[in-house]
Amino acid sequence: MADAVVREEPGQAGEKDLRSGALGMLSGIVIGVASTAPGYSLAASLGLVVAAVGLQAPAIMFLAFLPMLFIAAAYYYLNRADPDCGTTFAWVTRAIGPHAGWMGGWGIIVADIIVMADLAQIAGKYTFLLFNAEGLAENVFWVTLLGCVFIAVLIWVCYVGIEASARTQYFLLGAEIVTLIIFSVVALGRVWFGDVRLSWLNRSLYVSVCQR
Repeated sequence: MADAVVREEPGQAGEKDLRSGALGMLSGIVIGVASTAPGYSLAASLGLVVAAVGLQAPAIMFLAFLPMLFIAAAYYYLNRADPDCGTTFAWVTRAIGPHAGWMGGWGIIVADIIVMADLAQIAGKYTFLLFNAEGLAENVFWVTLLGCVFIAVLIWVCYVGIEASARTQYFLLGAEIVTLIIFSVVALGRVWFGDVRLSWLNRSLYVSVCQR
């Protein structure tokens, strides 16, 4: 007698897609915006950008926006054509082959590990600075320890479920946006009452900096 065919119900083990209805539109937007980490990006890169190009930093930001726009558009259309939680791994595997797909997926995992280490270091350092503990902020051991605590808490949130993760992101993203708004208002206020020059967007200066 032929073996019975076992059919998996949606949501059972073996189902790789998200459970239907687990995330609403607002939750998806919040998680998507949070994944870009605007506050972290500023904290990690703005100082280096200004140190490298000085007042031409706005031009760099405009140029950096273009590849990000193309990547976002690519993800949008790929998700419409072939929605898959594997994203890069699944798409590259189908389009090019398993070896290229594996390399793409592995590259994302390695990047996540490196980024998590940077996130932990920045979160630990700036938490100490928030409470004026400058000595601890310069101590590698305490910064690393606090960063590991943050990672452990976030792992627990992810373990609880995607809904809990989305609710946590509401709070974290809200705090981040409020901070960025305050930062932007103060910065624009200083520019408005200070000296504004169109040369800050001068492409020739940007090219000369890159050629050095």
